Amino acid sequence: MVLALALMSVLFITDNAEFFTTVDKQKQEGYNWEYVGKNQPDGSPAITVTNEATGEESIYFKLEK
Repeated sequence: MVLALALMSVLFITDNAEFFTTVDKQKQEGYNWEYVGKNQPDGSPAITVTNEATGEESIYFKLEK
C-alpha cells in the first residue's frame, strides 16, 4: 500500500514538473496563491477544474503578485 502511494506521488510530480517549476520560481519572485473566483484559464500555470457535463475548464486560485 505504501509503495503504491509512493509510486503514484512520484508519477504525479514527474508528470506535472513544469507546473511545480513555475510555481517555485514565481513564489521566489513574491507571488502568492490568491482566490480569484471562477474564471477561465488564461494560459498561466494553474490547477484547473473540468465540468464533466460541459467539458468547460475553470480556475479558482491563481498565483498573483
